[in-house]
Amino acid sequence: MKKMLNISAKNFKLRYALLLFAIFFIASCNQSLDPKINDSIQNLIEKYPQLTADKKDIKSREFKFTRSIREGKFNFEIQLYSQEEGYKNRNHILVFINSKKEVYALPLFNNKYRDYWEFPFDKPLKEVTKINTTFSKEFNIAIDTLIKNSDRRKSIKRAILIDETLNSVLSCKKIKEKDSVMIYKTLRGSFDIPDENIDSVYIRLRKNYELMKRQWQPYFDTNCFFDEKNSRVYQVEYHGNKIKIKAYRMDYGMHYMYL
Repeated sequence: MKKMLNISAKNFKLRYALLLFAIFFIASCNQSLDPKINDSIQNLIEKYPQLTADKKDIKSREFKFTRSIREGKFNFEIQLYSQEEGYKNRNHILVFINSKKEVYALPLFNNKYRDYWEFPFDKPLKEVTKINTTFSKEFNIAIDTLIKNSDRRKSIKRAILIDETLNSVLSCKKIKEKDSVMIYKTLRGSFDIPDENIDSVYIRLRKNYELMKRQWQPYFDTNCFFDEKNSRVYQVEYHGNKIKIKAYRMDYGMHYMYL
């Protein structure tokens, strides 16, 4: 009995040592990635100064880690960085990390940057500087950078990356045809954009749904995802080696009236 207890104690010590090593190894890997991630975010801000241009103080300009998910099958990690809540024109940054620890960051601008999102039925705001790229273009660059064309499983990895980004990181809700009333009847006010006429807003929301419905593709049960927090619906279309992510604006400009 005493011998068995000694063996059990040794096994416990070995397992404990292995666990500590695993924790230390994972922590070391994450620390080694931090400079790459920080550099990718800084480079993105330098490339697109609109991410911080209208922020008046340092705190409102900072991008802080919000959440992260790790996809186990292909060992992808997706991180979300956000500016603090409570500031106007809040932006976000997505950071993708592949199994080789290569990093790519892309911007999630707020809805006033209409050229970036290519919103249908919307004209760019005159006072807003154009981004001169689009969400679809940036997402395609991220995919091609992190998943090489020589990878025979690229299409599967691409689909998983998109699905994890929309469902897990951005916490989108899948939109189906039966959700029509929710799409064109629910108003989401925003203080970051100019005031809009309510009647014209309802017309735009209905047009959004009608256009969305005509371009429905039954991938993963649905190809439409409602990002309620950012007041956008994303519609994903697969076109050979490229994807097109159409975005529909679901908010409207409103401001308090003081009497």
